[in-house]
Amino acid sequence: MTKESAIVIPIICALVVAIAPHTPGLPLWINAWCLVMWGYMLVRLKTGWPMPGAPVRYGLAITGIVGLLLTYRVQLGADAFIGLLALMAAIKPFEMATHRHQMITVLLTYFIIITSLFRSESMFIVLYMFFSVFVTTIALVRINAPKDRFRESVNLGGKILAQAIPLMVLLFLLFPRLPGSLFGIQDKSLGKTGFSDRLSPGSITRLAQDHTPAFRAEFGGPLPEANQLYWKGVVFQKFDGKTWTTQEVGLPFPPTLVPPGKILTYTILLAPHNSLWLMTLDRPIKGPNWADLTAAHTLKSRRPVTQKIQYEVTSLIPDSFMITDRKNLTTANAGGIALGAPGYGADPIPPQISGRVSAKEMAAGIISTATAKNPKTRALARTIVGKAASPTEKAQALLAYFTKNQFVYTLNPPRAQGHPIDSFLFESKEGYCEHFASAFAFMMNVLEVPSRVVGGYLGGEHNPYGNYLTIRQSYAHAWVEIFDSNDGWIRVDPTMAVAPERMETNPDGSSANLKSFAGRFSFFQKLTFALDAANMRWEAWFTGYSYFEQKAFLKKLGLGKWTGFAGTPLILALVTLVSLAGFSGFLFWLFQLKKDRPDPVQQVYGLFCNSLGKLGLTKRPDQGAIDFANISGKKRPDLKKDIMKITNLYVQLRFQKECPYTTLKDLKGRIKNFNPKQVPPPKIPLSKDPTH
Repeated sequence: MTKESAIVIPIICALVVAIAPHTPGLPLWINAWCLVMWGYMLVRLKTGWPMPGAPVRYGLAITGIVGLLLTYRVQLGADAFIGLLALMAAIKPFEMATHRHQMITVLLTYFIIITSLFRSESMFIVLYMFFSVFVTTIALVRINAPKDRFRESVNLGGKILAQAIPLMVLLFLLFPRLPGSLFGIQDKSLGKTGFSDRLSPGSITRLAQDHTPAFRAEFGGPLPEANQLYWKGVVFQKFDGKTWTTQEVGLPFPPTLVPPGKILTYTILLAPHNSLWLMTLDRPIKGPNWADLTAAHTLKSRRPVTQKIQYEVTSLIPDSFMITDRKNLTTANAGGIALGAPGYGADPIPPQISGRVSAKEMAAGIISTATAKNPKTRALARTIVGKAASPTEKAQALLAYFTKNQFVYTLNPPRAQGHPIDSFLFESKEGYCEHFASAFAFMMNVLEVPSRVVGGYLGGEHNPYGNYLTIRQSYAHAWVEIFDSNDGWIRVDPTMAVAPERMETNPDGSSANLKSFAGRFSFFQKLTFALDAANMRWEAWFTGYSYFEQKAFLKKLGLGKWTGFAGTPLILALVTLVSLAGFSGFLFWLFQLKKDRPDPVQQVYGLFCNSLGKLGLTKRPDQGAIDFANISGKKRPDLKKDIMKITNLYVQLRFQKECPYTTLKDLKGRIKNFNPKQVPPPKIPLSKDPTH
């Protein structure tokens, strides 16, 4: 292998391994770009093709940047940044003629490895990153010692990685963390999944095919029932005839209000979505200290969720979903609808209703911008409810209409034209949860009952190897909350009037009835659940070690006074001193180790000299290996061939720069088999002198 091959091949292998986790998220042309550039370099090693000159390299760089701008335009987020790194990594092997550029390429590879955490923080990606660092470190060793044997480069790379792990753990635990992203920069490209602040027909339908986890919920005790798994996130309180939007609610959750029900505490591991909403079971009464409970009964972060976060929530779960003071509304009638329990949604009459604005005016305000929209639906709502007076009676009448008129729950509803709710109710009669929720809430507001749409998730997949649920993006769901002056905000799910099976079955076909998970699983399912449970534990620890957890950890170590902004310099100084002390100790140990470690070549040659010494062939200190071999060969012609072969191998290992990998192994084998026998000295003939 030539010197160039010994350097180029490991570097390209390191680049391929580093880029691999990003390939699913990169545009196809960038992946092809990298393969063509790296492929040219590998083929060039065999064919001797010319290295691209400076004009070609500059042209490729400009072309790549233009293509990047055309692809991402103004959305210069994490994806565009990774794409730029990939373009640089593809062209960089064309300018590795000097040691400096080779080192820059390796450093670029390390930087690409770090960006893998932009994609995921799972246990599997972290393990892959260790492997990628190992491969890149081997390339680094090859750059600085291209003539060493590859096995020695692998061993050295493994040692360097093993020695770096303790320092890595120390920095992870002690290096000061910030309660937010660095410099407050938020990546707008991260909010690709989940809910936004707008809800229109098709918004949730688009999530139905996305099976990636939105969040996981771990429980310390028994799991909730399937009909309690309504995960609340966003409340939409304004409707323009087609789209529901959110409103900022500045009032905090009333701290003295504790509706009757069961208290449940659980931990959420939430994927980034670049919004403020946090998922909770309805209704939350306590959250983390960096989030607020709102008057809409949601949990809201003070900063956008731009990275995976973990938090603990306490919610109030009703003992029953039955309205006992309204005998005609239970979970069994109207197609299996489920309404809130008495007092579960109870609120004191809001200020905007009490004394200043009536329920009628509040309902009119919610749909004020939709005055001229969906006229058929307005007339239909009044016809359906007839003389019904209370909000729950009106809700029952509307839900019964959905049940009796052959409405269809489907993931592929037709596209609405003109007035979307009129089109849904009078033409297609096919829709997903947002269609039913939007139509129901609109009609309730027309009937002067304040109603709002809630966006969240319904159900969860239970992992038998852990007491937690996985809630996927495809479980996204929308329901309605109506306001009753006696019972406050009450949850109503219009979808259950048409598709009651949705309560027991997740959209991906898995069971939402947590009691049904005692059945048998295939080996593949068991393996999948086991790996997911292990990854859940890892992410809970790795992701959960935030600024607040680090602060608590330092307090346990007796460093509580050093936490906070004022203590950051002290913590940095401590980490620096400990790191320098550890690194200095390692260098001292390594120096002593090398100083005391015998040279393996000299060591085996010494064994050879000892074997010859037993034959009376002793090597003088001032005697060279070749001279000693020549003299020994003259004295023992029978051993001359073996002596010269061993000596030549020794000289080759000691003094020649290029040496085959098997030379040392061959030398050891020949010396081991070199076992000459002692030859008696020749007999002196007796003298024939007559005087004797």
